[in-house]
Amino acid sequence: MYAAPNALSKPTDMTCCFQSWYNVRGYRLADTQNAMIYHDYAPFYDGSGQLRFAVLMGQYLSELLDRHPVAGRRALDVACGTGTLALLLADSGWDVTGLDSSAAMLDQADAKAENMATLGQVVFVQGDMRGLPINDQRPTTNDRGTQFSTFSSFVLRPSSFNLVTCVYDSLNYLLDECELAACFDSVARVLAPGGLLVADMNTRYFLEYDWGACEAIEQVGLVQVTQSYFDPAAECSTMVLSCFAGDDQRGYMRFDETHIERAYAPEIVERLLRSAGLEVEALYDCFTFQPIVEHTQRFALVARKPVTSDA
Repeated sequence: MYAAPNALSKPTDMTCCFQSWYNVRGYRLADTQNAMIYHDYAPFYDGSGQLRFAVLMGQYLSELLDRHPVAGRRALDVACGTGTLALLLADSGWDVTGLDSSAAMLDQADAKAENMATLGQVVFVQGDMRGLPINDQRPTTNDRGTQFSTFSSFVLRPSSFNLVTCVYDSLNYLLDECELAACFDSVARVLAPGGLLVADMNTRYFLEYDWGACEAIEQVGLVQVTQSYFDPAAECSTMVLSCFAGDDQRGYMRFDETHIERAYAPEIVERLLRSAGLEVEALYDCFTFQPIVEHTQRFALVARKPVTSDA
């Protein structure tokens, strides 16, 4: 069941998403970056192959929950993007809230949800994972706060969710350790006692050695070129995405986005999770149940809110 939004108002600003090549020493580009990426790219996101990751993660999540079970069926998918994982969970009987900072990505999620019947309920809301709106606060950006209907009795209130997910290296976009800590603190507050956080992060090895320096991908309606640079001192990788949408008959529209990800050592992530009051149950080489090794590209983290927690 899809809880449709009411009277949504969308911005008409089509400002180009291009930023300077690299300037993250102070990490303050994060606010601008998060506000501008995944805007023009949103209509092409699923078709560019990104959909496959969410489908794979849906299967992996099912297997993770067999090993790390939770009671209850209320889930929050943080940085939900176009909503694929949220919809997969809803189709499995979960009541799901998908939260993302990008109105354009949420438009895609809404459109998919309207054409899909699910066993559980699903609603999409706009918000910032660095500070989830809790205690009756409502996301107000682009008037998305009006859509809390079916979920208004519990959405984003303390101890509301049995499962919180945050996948596809979304946490790597938090470029300051304080922001990552704030995200974990918010997650701990909205998790019910005994509830579970499942997330993944790119490793430094992946960002430094496996995120290609230059790549071009051509598909029907879109040509995309990526250029990446890793700064060892900042442990950040900056990827400039240049896209050309259209065809030879109609012409092409160019848009650019700058994506910056920071690598966090697993030890830092564990420390921040524990500081937030969450118990780390496992760190896996993602898509397996094996431990992290030197050349691990992505790791999955599983952390639980203690049953006795007062948070």
